[in-house]
This record gives sequence, structure tokens and C-alpha cells, in this order.
Amino acid sequence: MDYEKVLLFQGFVLSMKRLEYELKQMTYHNRDGSYATQKRRRTSLSRFARELHELGFNQMSVHSLKRKHIDALLNLWFERGTSVGTIKNNMSFIRWWARKVGKEDIVPLDNQSLTIPSRSLIPDETKAQYLGQAELDSIQDDRIRLSIELQQEFGLRKEECLKFTPSYADRDSFIQLKGSWTKGGRAREIPVLSTTQRDLLNRVASEAGTGSMIPAESSYAFWNRHYDNVVAKSGLSNLHGLRHGYAQRRYRVLTGWLSPFAGGPSRKELDRSQKEMDTRARLQVSSELGHNRLEITDVYLGR
Repeated sequence: MDYEKVLLFQGFVLSMKRLEYELKQMTYHNRDGSYATQKRRRTSLSRFARELHELGFNQMSVHSLKRKHIDALLNLWFERGTSVGTIKNNMSFIRWWARKVGKEDIVPLDNQSLTIPSRSLIPDETKAQYLGQAELDSIQDDRIRLSIELQQEFGLRKEECLKFTPSYADRDSFIQLKGSWTKGGRAREIPVLSTTQRDLLNRVASEAGTGSMIPAESSYAFWNRHYDNVVAKSGLSNLHGLRHGYAQRRYRVLTGWLSPFAGGPSRKELDRSQKEMDTRARLQVSSELGHNRLEITDVYLGR
């Protein structure tokens, strides 16, 4: 009897692990997006496999995905009180899974069709940050400090500033970011407009040589953790706000007035010509931040 229980338990574990294993293999063979995106996708899909098993779907493979499985997961997430933002992120990974196995038609592109409510991404107040010299000096690691300065002066994301390779990126009047450094794999250009930016690029080149801001002997994963540790020891946090600060400074240069979050006029207070200038400036800011949508600038600038 005990032997039979062991066999049943082993079968239970194997059936659970089959889907999780196949999903992991699928992510390893389809490395879409940045390193961070790949990591989040792999972690999320593994969790989905375990949740599906908890829901009674015990014999699934990656090709077994059906609408009933998606509905069951959504119901589970709603019951657990999972935030709307997290559910939407989950659905992006489900769509990726469905696309890879040729079943994209079973997942509606419109989240409202799945009864997922909309959410407002616009914060109530500015998240902009700017680090003064004293704060920068508190960062003991030279490479990490320079990487953070790249975030501040060019609005780079964390991964972009760590993978930044000055021998490739510095094109004198602008910097060129490789798609492999960026979110979504979108290469982009950012203008070099100030002596502060030029001085920083020269210091970055002196430190990195022909390599990136990640030392040759380190991996991205290790250096990413090292960055977090150094920042924490310096008493800093939420450095994504440096991108918000960059966006607001660029908007002021491009328009001549402050953004709404920085105390400037709202869009409805602008006259026709000012609204046209506002739109052009927002499109430029969006492009420099690595986005393709005008609406995203509301998050950085207000509206």
C-alpha cells in the first residue's frame, strides 16, 4: 500500500513538472526581449504551470493550452486579489506562450474581453529624481556611479546603463543604443546636447575602454545584483525616477516651459500653437526614452 502511494505521488510530481519543464525549455529556445523580460517571463510561466496543476489540470503539455485554462487562471488571480497591473503582465506572458505554440487565436488581444478592468498608469505626483554631487559621491563603486550618471543624464534604463559600451554608443553628437541593451529590443538614439553629457561620456570611455560598464570578468546577472547592493548601501532607492527627471528636463528645453508635474501648465491650459509644440516635444521625449506612444509621456510629465 505504501509503495502504491509512493508511485501515485511520483506520478503527481512528474505530471506537474512536465508542463513547467516544457515551458522553461521554450523560454530558453526563444529569447525574445531583454534579459530582465526573459527572466520575468520564465518565472511567471513556471508559476502558471504550478497554478494550473493546483486547479486540476494535471496532464498538460505546452501544446495543451486552451481558453478554459486561461479562464481558470484569471478566476484564480481575481479570487486572490491580484492587482490589475500584475494580471495584465501575466496575460502578456500567456499571449507569448500561445503565440509560440500557434494558438494565439484563443487569447483575445483586448483585455476587456477577458473582463480585466482598465487601470490608470498616471501617478498622482511627479516621480522625478536628480542626484546632486554629494549623493553621487556617496556611491563608492566607480563603474556603478558612472552607470547611474548615465541614467540621469540620458534617461537610460538600468539594464541599458549597465550594458552601455561607449566605444559603440558614443557617436559624438548622439549616443546609439543597441537593441540587445534595450527593453523590447528597440535600438534608439539620444542626442548629446550639453557639456555635462560630453564630460560624462569621456569619463565612461576612460573607465570602460572598449568594453561595457560590466567588467569583463563579470556576468550581467552578477553585475545587476552588485548594482542593487551598491545602491542600497548608498542609501538610495527608486532610481527609475532619474528617467522621469530626464524627461521633464528635456520637455522644458523642447517647449520653453515646465511640464505639468514640474509645476507647468496642463495641456488644456495651452493654446493651439502651444499644444502643437507640446505634442512634438512629447513625441521626442517618448522616442528618447525608448517608447513609441505619446500617451506614455503622461506618466513622466503629467497632463
